[in-house]
Amino acid sequence: MPATPLFSFAPRAAEADDQLDLIRSFADLHPYRSAMVEELVLDEDFYRRPLRPEDLSFIRFDEPVTPDTVTLLPSLASHRLLLSINELDVARLPRDGAPEAFAAFDHFYGEESRLLGGRIRPFLEDFVFDHLAAGEAPVAPADQTRLLRDVLNREAGFLGTLFAHLKRADYLEEGMRFALIQHWCLAESRRLAMSRARAGGWFGPLGDGAPRLVLDAVDDRAIARLARRCGVDLKPHSYWQFYLSTSMARANLLHALARRPDRALALWGAGFAAEAEWIAFGCLLAQAGEALGIEGATPAGHNRHPAEALEDLGRRFGRALELAEARWGEEGLARIGQGLAAASRLRDAAERDLGEQLEWLSAIPAYREIAGKIDARIQAECPDIDRETFVEPREMCSTTHVHDDYRLVAIETGDMVFWGNLGMELKLAPSEMVLVPMGRLHGSSILSEECVYHQPIIPEEWIHPLVADLKLGARA
Repeated sequence: MPATPLFSFAPRAAEADDQLDLIRSFADLHPYRSAMVEELVLDEDFYRRPLRPEDLSFIRFDEPVTPDTVTLLPSLASHRLLLSINELDVARLPRDGAPEAFAAFDHFYGEESRLLGGRIRPFLEDFVFDHLAAGEAPVAPADQTRLLRDVLNREAGFLGTLFAHLKRADYLEEGMRFALIQHWCLAESRRLAMSRARAGGWFGPLGDGAPRLVLDAVDDRAIARLARRCGVDLKPHSYWQFYLSTSMARANLLHALARRPDRALALWGAGFAAEAEWIAFGCLLAQAGEALGIEGATPAGHNRHPAEALEDLGRRFGRALELAEARWGEEGLARIGQGLAAASRLRDAAERDLGEQLEWLSAIPAYREIAGKIDARIQAECPDIDRETFVEPREMCSTTHVHDDYRLVAIETGDMVFWGNLGMELKLAPSEMVLVPMGRLHGSSILSEECVYHQPIIPEEWIHPLVADLKLGARA
């Protein structure tokens, strides 16, 4: 096993206070301010990255993200920061010659952004990825081949279950819209990380046997047709507010490995895992394209049948392991295993995150009914339950965020529009409410002159009996 873990927060814990000051300074820069109402979709504005900087007033960054907290606010805020920093090396030129276009261009890539970003990036990477390396053990070569196949099979199995759930819930087009945002809209960032590594010689010994860049060997026209049908055909990161933390993490992990030559072999493992995930996603694209009647959807969205793609992936990965063993022995194999294992653990977290988000979104009417039942129980048993109350003016906008507990959003006076997916507009009037589960991405804006609403914090043990039938596969 390599002496050094890929990520470790323990040596950085003493830096937390100093790093917090730098993080807040970075987030205070103009491109990262909270969103306004008209910025729910950013209309191809690459330089605009709403971070909700006000959250940094209470996020401490003193305890690293764990498997249990990957969907919560510290993780979401950190990955928004990291994705912004990682893409400061992506030269996206202004859309036109207008002075404001060049001002945004200069501001985003300015020296202050780059210097601050470079100082906080290593700390944030160890903060969010510590759990991917915690307790890691060597992965034997034979087990690495099995693990790569397992990554693809588990991803394909999950996406197949998700497809069936979305069809059953009559939420297929809306669900694919959200899934495309997580996968397709972030694929370019993942590809750029791999391209940087390829140009730097990370995969030199592998030649044409290197991991395929995400989006390579894909019939992008078929995906584009599906994206147009689902209404997500603008360029990244137009849908910035709808990225889940674990979706950004998949891109940020590749960037973290592709910036450090000493992690080159780990990137071999993570890169092959990324390719396996993309093959699995292609299967979902094909199913959805057929179900939605999209003409010309190729098998699995790939130029080759997925079985052929899987066979080719396994063959290239096997050659990579043979080369590593012959050249570097057990140490080289162990380093490849580090990256593969980290990507596998992150895949598991992303499955839970996406699955729970779409469970919730596809059953919003049921979650409104459940909110009413919970409210009645509060009145009967716990009238003094902990709650937060908000008084907000017209067009007050809440940049998408998550909570670390279960809450109702209950309107007392005024009108709100609430969303958790692109195109969702759940209008809530006085006495109306909805249940927002822990870790679920959502935002809102105010339609009336003023809106008073409450967020009672609900004990977790109240929730599970009420939502058991809404889980993925519960009614398969």
